[in-house]
Amino acid sequence: MIHVENLSKSFGSKRVLQDVSFTAEPGRVTGFVGPNGAGKSTVLKIIAGLVRPDAGTVSVNGKDFSQALLPGKTMGLFLSAEWLPEQATAAGIIDYVCRTQGLPVSWGRDTLETVGLAGVAQHRVRTFSLGMRQRLGIATATVSRPDVLVMDEPINGLDPDGIAWIRSFLSSAASQGATVLLSSHHMAELAETADDIVMIGGGRILGQGSIGDFVSHPDETGYYLESPDPENLLVAMAQRGFRATRERGGILVHHTNPTELASVALESGAGISHLSRVTRSLEDTYFAVLARSASGGRE
Repeated sequence: MIHVENLSKSFGSKRVLQDVSFTAEPGRVTGFVGPNGAGKSTVLKIIAGLVRPDAGTVSVNGKDFSQALLPGKTMGLFLSAEWLPEQATAAGIIDYVCRTQGLPVSWGRDTLETVGLAGVAQHRVRTFSLGMRQRLGIATATVSRPDVLVMDEPINGLDPDGIAWIRSFLSSAASQGATVLLSSHHMAELAETADDIVMIGGGRILGQGSIGDFVSHPDETGYYLESPDPENLLVAMAQRGFRATRERGGILVHHTNPTELASVALESGAGISHLSRVTRSLEDTYFAVLARSASGGRE
């Protein structure tokens, strides 16, 4: 588990975080989203102990990460593949990580196999594509089989097969009880992978919750319905104060629930032949939250 409480941080006169709080739960993938400059990277670095907050606390599995007796087993961290030395081989890097963390060298070989780099283990990093470097960086973060995974944009540079692999890998890690905190701009992939969403903007938390709750904001809940007598039903809805509009061959209704819709349809005699809930995509929700924040609204 990662518990972040009331983090604040400034660099000089620039405030980058203010009262940031959220929890990433074990057995779940938590998507961490926000625009460039929102404070995501600073939060991840504070979690990893690379940056000190001005205020607030972070605990990893109930403790300050700096107090972990086995830091590699406690948390695997992937912030960037840029640190990988160009002249080293994939096998050399993963063997070094295993030796410094007291892990069996066989774990390194198994991990290279897992990330799809076993066939190029003796190749130097300078010959690797961005996607291959991403895979190697992920290997170094996961070779110790940590309880917590923190990853920043791990699918950058990956081909479709690589994206499918990382999605499966992270979901599998969570299903085995790991805490996964995943920062990404790829909303479609997060929608396929994440169980929970935390959204940050301007150094503040703008919204959080399960992905189902996050995309079903009460101000945006709507239903699409079809009726044998749509005109009569539209009149009845207007009289009840519902916001309803014609949509294709049916009616789109906002700010209501199925019980209220059924009541109006029964009272008016119009009836309902089809009813379905209208849901937003994660990307739609992301931009809607940003727009509300820019206009001074709250999620």
